[in-house]
Amino acid sequence: MSIIKSHDTILYGGNDEYKIILRPLSDEHLPYLYKWNSDPEVLYWVEGEDVESYPPEVIRQIYGEISQNNLCFIVEVNGKIIGECWLQKMNLPNIKEMYADSIDVRRIDMSIGEKSYWGKGIGTLFVGMLVKYAFECEHVDVLHCFCEDYNIRSRRV
Repeated sequence: MSIIKSHDTILYGGNDEYKIILRPLSDEHLPYLYKWNSDPEVLYWVEGEDVESYPPEVIRQIYGEISQNNLCFIVEVNGKIIGECWLQKMNLPNIKEMYADSIDVRRIDMSIGEKSYWGKGIGTLFVGMLVKYAFECEHVDVLHCFCEDYNIRSRRV
């Protein structure tokens, strides 16, 4: 039985330098998720200073649950897997209460786990791909964006 519920959506984009493919996240990608989520430097940009590492059982729980009702992708750049991202239904109560129940509100979560790809504009490129897909294909009403004050990279995206 699979931990991660996959899907059939594949997105293609990028620019002249970076060919980006967002592929469905699946159990075969768990070793990458274990690696990235056990690196305190990577997790700082995702979770802040509160989390330095997640053990494999927590990773399986997180991705197993989030993938049940959301689109989770592995990020491939020029043939190399470098990160992951989600297009998910808004799950934060304080944000959900800002909108009528009839409004489709989503959020994008993303992480580049391979540090050699940090600071190159790749996150901006693949978030743009997800934004376009969300509005044009999923017909999302609102993408509610937020990031923590310390996360200057996320603010730039």
